[in-house]
This record gives sequence, C-alpha cells and structure tokens, in this order.
Amino acid sequence: MTRIKTFFQSQKAMKYFVLLLFVMQPVFDLDYLIYPFLNQFGIPRPSTMIRFLIIPLAICWVFFLADKNKKKTLLLGGLYGIALAVYFFLHIRQGAEIYKNLYLTPNFFFQLSKEITYLLTLVIPYGMVYCVYHLHLTERIIKQITVSLSCLTAVPIFLGDLFVFGESTYSGMTAAPFLSWFLGIYADPTKIHPRQLASKFFFEEGNTVGILMFMLLPLLYLFFQRSSSKKERIALGSLIGIHSLSMIILSTRVATFGTVLIPFGFLVLYIFTSFMMKENRIEKTVVLFCAGTSLVSACILPHSPAVVNQSIDSANTAILLQDDYLRKELGSSLENTTELKTSDYYRFMFEAYGIRANLMASVPTQYYMEWYYYTADPKFWVDVLELPLEQRVNGRQIEKIFMDYKWSELSGKEKFLGMAYSTFNNGSILLERDFAQQIYTMGYAGAALTVLPWLLVTCFGAVLVLLRWKRMLRLDVLVYAMALGCGLVSSYISGHTIDQFLTSSFMALLVGVLLNLVLQPKQSEN
Repeated sequence: MTRIKTFFQSQKAMKYFVLLLFVMQPVFDLDYLIYPFLNQFGIPRPSTMIRFLIIPLAICWVFFLADKNKKKTLLLGGLYGIALAVYFFLHIRQGAEIYKNLYLTPNFFFQLSKEITYLLTLVIPYGMVYCVYHLHLTERIIKQITVSLSCLTAVPIFLGDLFVFGESTYSGMTAAPFLSWFLGIYADPTKIHPRQLASKFFFEEGNTVGILMFMLLPLLYLFFQRSSSKKERIALGSLIGIHSLSMIILSTRVATFGTVLIPFGFLVLYIFTSFMMKENRIEKTVVLFCAGTSLVSACILPHSPAVVNQSIDSANTAILLQDDYLRKELGSSLENTTELKTSDYYRFMFEAYGIRANLMASVPTQYYMEWYYYTADPKFWVDVLELPLEQRVNGRQIEKIFMDYKWSELSGKEKFLGMAYSTFNNGSILLERDFAQQIYTMGYAGAALTVLPWLLVTCFGAVLVLLRWKRMLRLDVLVYAMALGCGLVSSYISGHTIDQFLTSSFMALLVGVLLNLVLQPKQSEN
C-alpha cells in the first residue's frame, strides 16, 4: 500500500505515465482488430477505456501533483465545463428531434452515446495540452516521443508493404510492394489499380496516420540538425528515409506531397534562423541532406500510387468534360418541359442522365445508391447533376453539397446548436473537413467551444512570438509551429484530425510545448 501511495505521489512516475499515453496512441488504434471478439462479451475497446477513463484520470493526476495554481484552474475549468454542459444539453435535445425534419433516409439517425463520445474526443485533448504545459518537457524527451511515434507508424507501413502483408489504404490488401512501381505495374490498370498499391499496414484510418506522419517529419529534421554525433545522424537520417518512403507508400495526398514540402520548408527556416537571427552555423551536411531527401521524394512521386491515381482521375474527368453537353441538355430539358415535375419525373431524369448517361461516373455509387439514395430525394440528385462537373467531381464535393443542402433547411436558432454529429456519421455522409464539419454538426456554439480554441491558442502564440521576436524566432520554436501548422492545415483540407486521438493528442503535445516556450522562455531554454 505504501508503494502504491509513493508511486502516485511521484512526479517522475506521473510524467512518464502521461508520456506513455502519448507514445502508445498508434498501438491503441490497432485494438479495432480484436473488437469483434471483445464485442461478443460486451467488452468495450481498450482504447475507449484508455481515452475516456485513463487519460482524464491522468489529467487529474497532473492537476494534483504539478499545478501550482489550482484555484485558477478550477475556476476556468469550471466555467468552461458549465458552458459545455449547458450547450450539450440543448444540443442533444435538438439533435434528437431535428433529424426528423431534415427529410433524411432511415440510415441517418441520432445516437446519444455517439454524441457523448464525439464531444469527449474533441474536448479531452485540451486536458492533454494542460498536462504537457505543466510537465515542462525537455527537448530530449520530445525527441524520444517523436522517434518512438515515427517508428511505431513508419516502420510497420514500410515492412507491411515490402513483404506485402499490410492492408491497402483504400480497400482490400496491398497488391504488390513499392518496388513494383518502377517495374511497369501500371501498364495495365485493369489488372491492378494504383489504390491497391497504397498500404497502411493495419492502422484503422490511413488518412489520420498520414497526417500524424506529416506533423512528425519536421521534428525529425530538427533533431537530425541538432544531432551531436555522426552515429546519431546516420540513425536519424535512416529513419527519415523510411518515414518519408512510408508516407509515399501510404499514398494519401497530404502524406505523399508532404515528403517534398517538409524538407524544403525546414531548409528555409534553417537558413533564415542562421543568417537573419544568427542562431546556427550553416552546415553543408544538413543543407545537402534536406535538399537530397526532397529531390529523391520528388523523383519517386511520379511513380507513386497517389500521383498515378490522380492522373487516372484527371483523365476520367477530362472524358466527362467532353460530355458536358449532356449536362446542358439536362438543364434545357428541365427548363423547357411542360411535364409536371413530380418525384417520379426527377427520378426518371436522374436515371437517364446520371446513371445511364454516366454524368455521375466520377462519384462513388454508394452516395446515391445506398447512403442518400436517389429514389428518396431525386430532385436533390438532379440538382447536383446540373452543377458544373468541377463542383461535383468527387465524394468530398458531394459531401459539401449535401451538408449545405441540409444546413439551409435549419433556422438561425437551430444553426446555433447544429444538426448532430451522430446523425450524419450513422448515415455515412459527413464532411471531411475539420472546423467546417463541427459547425454543421455541433452548431456555431458547439464549434466555438470544441474546436475554436485550437485556432485561438495558435493566434495567441503567434502574437507572443512576434512581440518577443528577438528571443522567439528560433529554429525550435518555428519548427514546432510548422508541425502544428501542418496538423491544422491538414485538418481543414482532409479532416480526420481534430476528432481523432491519434492526431489530436500529438497536436496537444505541440501546443503544450509551444506554450512553454513562449510563456516561460527562460525556464524552457534551461
């Protein structure tokens, strides 16, 4: 009993336990593989228990041992908690009723447990920021976390692809290793589609893993530059090579193009802080390594599944654009017809032009055949067909059109509380764009309470850096900010970032570290 008490009173034990929660996030994500077995016995996923029970307890642990301003924390935390509770009560009351007025298909339905889970997923990372800020992490510890996360994501993806046992990022299993990209495998796209060559190992969300790796890469270059020995530089250089190749293997657009952009961006910051701020002495090894990795990645890109798949999509779009006269013909038919425009009429027009004439060929069929099937709301889908092809060429654009369509049916008061996340998540059509997606589903009030703080704290830090620019325009501060910026930009472009613990926890780490650097610069530099 004494040992247990001593353990919970140890700040060292607290620190390493919290850091372990950050490092093990990729491993926690793999528990979906055993969930079908656990679900037979009514046992929740281990990651659910860790993220919604263990992490909040760890936050409380930090509060009792490390927080020197407990009254202030309780006051601010209490006010935020009350505002969140009042909002959420009103939100779920509206969400439980409003979906009935949105004329959705039966697969869209409100689910209280999913609403609670989503809210906690958005809010708990702020507690993780609080933890990191009070732990005052050294650069050595941040380096260990970064390298560990890189190894836990990049190495499995690399090996899974090399020995062809990982899952494809998009569907099925990986069809062939990355070496096949250079050996003519794309010659016959009817046999193997480029998407089958993308590989994510067994991670649940390929897009989310790609964004995490995108944020990790700038820090790997920073620690390569700061390495004090040749042996360490070789090790980190090798890891950067595997990490970058794994990002290309993963084949999400953010990860793929990030391998070229990140070393170039790091090099710009390195040269700026060296020449303008006189912080570093320019090392040829660092410059050549960054330029070399960026160049090698650029040479691999034309052979990568992401770029080849993009070329195929562009070719298909070009073919559809040649048939754009069909869209104009549809518009003319709708405008000039004297026939009564009933639901049956719109259904006939969509079948004739959207399906048989292939005007919807660029959009996955499940959108209009399964998720929001055209027979339930044929006028919506005919309206979609009338839009220029560039505005509806893929699923992400259809999601935006659909969410705008349903959002327009809400009153101003209803928009304040949102349409409910669970309703659209269950229906499978959900905007893949953080910040905007939370406005639609959580409403203006919910977005302000759950995701706006990410932007506010970023702006706050940027202002402090500018005010203290002589001390703050350092390479480490700028690279941490670059990594955070990668996460925020990716979250808006691709989604699946702020509402995924794998990425939001690392963003919390970056924010906590940056707050330490800008608010307590003297202590952070020691």
